[in-house]
Amino acid sequence: MSNKNEDSVVLTDFLSKFQLKISDYQRPYIWNFTQFLKLYKDLIDYKTNQEDSTPLYYLGNIILVKNNNGEYDIIDGQQRITSLLMLANLLDQKEVFGCNKDLEITSTISKDNIKVNASYFRHYITGNLEKIKFENINITYIIAENQDQAFKFYTTLNTSGKRLNGLDIVKPFHLQAVDKEKQEEKARLFEEYQFSNSLLDNIIKISLRIRYWVGFPFRDFPRNHVDSWKEILPEEFANIEMQSGHDYKYATVVEEKGISITPDFTYQINQPLYKGENAIHYLIYWGQLWMKIEKKLKSEIFDKLDKLKGVEFHKEYYEMALLCYASKYGEKAIEDECFTEIAKVLFKVCFYTRLTKPCSKISIQKKEEENQLLKRILYAFDRNEIINYCSDFFDESTLKDSEKITTGRIQAFKDSFGYKNKNYKQPFFNQ
Repeated sequence: MSNKNEDSVVLTDFLSKFQLKISDYQRPYIWNFTQFLKLYKDLIDYKTNQEDSTPLYYLGNIILVKNNNGEYDIIDGQQRITSLLMLANLLDQKEVFGCNKDLEITSTISKDNIKVNASYFRHYITGNLEKIKFENINITYIIAENQDQAFKFYTTLNTSGKRLNGLDIVKPFHLQAVDKEKQEEKARLFEEYQFSNSLLDNIIKISLRIRYWVGFPFRDFPRNHVDSWKEILPEEFANIEMQSGHDYKYATVVEEKGISITPDFTYQINQPLYKGENAIHYLIYWGQLWMKIEKKLKSEIFDKLDKLKGVEFHKEYYEMALLCYASKYGEKAIEDECFTEIAKVLFKVCFYTRLTKPCSKISIQKKEEENQLLKRILYAFDRNEIINYCSDFFDESTLKDSEKITTGRIQAFKDSFGYKNKNYKQPFFNQ
């Protein structure tokens, strides 16, 4: 990065120099009133305690990229910039806007959150509102040469004060690769699921683990610590070298006596992904399919599972198995009468390690590497293979000595989950 593309300036000069745009592919404005008010109070406290030798109030990095209209898309910093422009408006300091008097906010979520914060501010901050010295706010702006470079800066230099989740990292990269006329449509698809229930973020985490564990070779999955999370997500879901313009689905063709049967083409959970619409449609498809799975299994499994404690790693493993099954047999398989019974069988295998010894995320990963349940599901020719494997899995004669199940552990599992083996019942599923 050359010096001409990076500089440190005061906010008023920055807003006068750059006409800013918040693109549709950016996450919406999501600061709550607590965050908004903290920024205001910090700036007032800074002004009150400022002395001649006090350095300027440093707001952090702002990452920009110039678009074809001569405007500058904000890649990182929109939460802070939007909040400051709101404060300037609420405090009647509109001269701060510079060339951004007409900054457009298109996201419905952003508009709603802006209205809420402005309303709370007017309600709780009464009397003579103290002005902010915007000319004493210092920022460092970085102008990326293109969207891919901006995305790289975004994932490594994020300074918004809120940890990036998986969707925050993946979403902007793929939306900016979509044709301009489609960006708003695709952004609204993401917006529908992004903040109401974290659905797509969970799909990213589950599918990413599957892609690590069913690949050749089996790969250890790095948990989502800040550094590793930012490295593996772009590599798997947003690789800069991946081509755009493709939107592939896959199906298995079965032929008998010259007659071919081709199931519906769908997005496969472990398929290669291409930049832009392919990755976007993949995530939306699996998000919608997961909602159908949850609805189908709600009363039989998930309502009961929600009451259990200390099983979060088993639950993740179970979710992976269900998605692999849906990937193998398609959306119609979820509506089959046998789906609930197969889901119960998979449940027992995924929660099996709870019987033999205390479990951790590492022990579950090692057990999958050894047993390869997910690969067995994805590469099974028919569902009976999966059922037979799961049934044989609990044959005591095949267990290692270290895996023998003590009477106490059997009773504990029976009381909590249910375990169909030998002469006792399945209280988890029959209670």
